[in-house]
Amino acid sequence: MTDAIRPDAATIVTLSFRGDLDCCRLLCESVDRFAPENFVHRLYVPTRDLALFAGFANERRVVASQDRDLLPGWMWKLPMPGPRLRQLLRLPRRNVYLSLFSPPVRGWIAQQMMKIAAAAQAPTEIVLHVDSDTLFIRPLSLDRLARADGRTRLYQTPDRIDEPDHRLWHETASRLLGFAVDPFHNGDYIDQLVVWRRSTVRRLIARIEEVGGRDWRKVLAATPHFSEYILYGVFADNVLGLAAAGHWPDPRSLCHSLWTDRLQSEEEERAFIAALRPDHIACLLQSTLPLGLDERRAFNARIVDQAAGQDAGQDAGQDDAA
Repeated sequence: MTDAIRPDAATIVTLSFRGDLDCCRLLCESVDRFAPENFVHRLYVPTRDLALFAGFANERRVVASQDRDLLPGWMWKLPMPGPRLRQLLRLPRRNVYLSLFSPPVRGWIAQQMMKIAAAAQAPTEIVLHVDSDTLFIRPLSLDRLARADGRTRLYQTPDRIDEPDHRLWHETASRLLGFAVDPFHNGDYIDQLVVWRRSTVRRLIARIEEVGGRDWRKVLAATPHFSEYILYGVFADNVLGLAAAGHWPDPRSLCHSLWTDRLQSEEEERAFIAALRPDHIACLLQSTLPLGLDERRAFNARIVDQAAGQDAGQDAGQDDAA
């Protein structure tokens, strides 16, 4: 881990792969359009996909290998056929990683380990996790993520999400962090745009190693169910305390999201766009939605126009007030 750090900047971290190439293209275009120069972008893809994504690299964006740069040498991906053949052969839909120190690791768990590793080695204190099916829709700036006192936002909804997966993730966080098992800690921390602090991630890693008695990656590789966002949130909130962790809680999502259902009509599309809030800085169109690149680009243009109209209206209102 490098110790060099930029205090007046932020790192956008994205993990992607060839199946999300078009979505990631739109994300990168939006970063280059809306993010100022003090935002850098670390884009991690499987080694075999590096050539596909190489054209996205530029002065602010580094395209790097998930396998080589984020995973330990004792953990490697099991060669698997493509999605159609996997389905025919009834193989797991997600990737599987072999490990010298644990049973086979699901790709979803490996991805969460990679997000933690990427944040721990970021060149800035502020880290913003952004998936490749998300894009920015209005200008991004540090003051949207951090306050004048230096504390950064941490998404925390006070609502209890009473679902089996969420209860399990909270209980697992309790065990990994070494305190009494609790199915709900103060709130939930999963969102589409999540802000972390590099120093807090490193303290989280140290805590996992202290409780688990070995390298944090070995601990998490042997943990079949956990959420990286809940693990970080519980640590920051319940172990350090949010102030000591450098955060303040914010229940608002920064992202306007469309998850599983494609909009069925122009009316539904207009309603979704009209629901955009002025504090939304990004929009998610889930990668599994049956939308081609041109459809996504056209829809995104309408969202960006809506955001620009809202911003122009706010600016006019401020001028009138002055």
